[in-house]
Amino acid sequence: MPSTKKPPSKAQRPSLKQTIAKLNREVKTLRLERDEALEQQTATSEVLRVISSSPTDVQPVFETILADAVRLCESHNGAIFKFDGEALQLAADYNTTPEFHAYQAFEPFRPGRESAVRRVALERRLVHIPDVLADPELVAYRSEPYRQEGMRSVLAVPLLKETSLIGAIAIYRKEVRPFSEKQIALLETFADQAVIAIENVRLFKELEARNRDLTEALEQQTATSEILRVISSSPTDLQPVMDAVAESAARLCEASNAQIYRFDSDLLKADC
Repeated sequence: MPSTKKPPSKAQRPSLKQTIAKLNREVKTLRLERDEALEQQTATSEVLRVISSSPTDVQPVFETILADAVRLCESHNGAIFKFDGEALQLAADYNTTPEFHAYQAFEPFRPGRESAVRRVALERRLVHIPDVLADPELVAYRSEPYRQEGMRSVLAVPLLKETSLIGAIAIYRKEVRPFSEKQIALLETFADQAVIAIENVRLFKELEARNRDLTEALEQQTATSEILRVISSSPTDLQPVMDAVAESAARLCEASNAQIYRFDSDLLKADC
């Protein structure tokens, strides 16, 4: 059966000018998406570079993450906290006022429902609050420090090692403007990188401590072997043995000097 659908009339067809305008809008959108993806990829790569170049200090990594998160997620300021088992303690912040920095540095954020960061510690999941003043439970944002900072939209993400909470990252806007799905996903990526940085520093310090212990054990074993060698090579002369013992004791105990005394029933007499 032949189709009865009529083709669009000439008046209904888009003009060449409209078609070009539509294509230009689509190209512009694609370019913006490309530039945004490239910027995010560059930022995450930069964080990984800082992690590799700072194996013993997590602070430069936190500072890089916060600067990139605030910029790419179009927020005003942000902070990273570390969890000590009882409360979240400020580890780094970005673009906060000196007064709010002092408040966050002094105040332990215990698990609760009165702020986004506290909810993260309580529920150990992402917390996105489009308007903090619209939730009656969020009493913290009605206190003087938060009101002066002017926070309205908040996004907080937990730092998790498997299922264990080790911290949180939060970013804030001073106007009511919810974060997009892409921005939420990006902050989750930054949270993962913060966990990598924390674990990298912990493992590196553990390795350093283990190497120090092994080095000390080897030095002590070498010194003991050397003293035994001197004993066997000086069966009739005690002085070389005493000298070797004093030298090893001073070196291994990081002392400036060492003396050995013998007691002759009345007085202590120095042998070396």
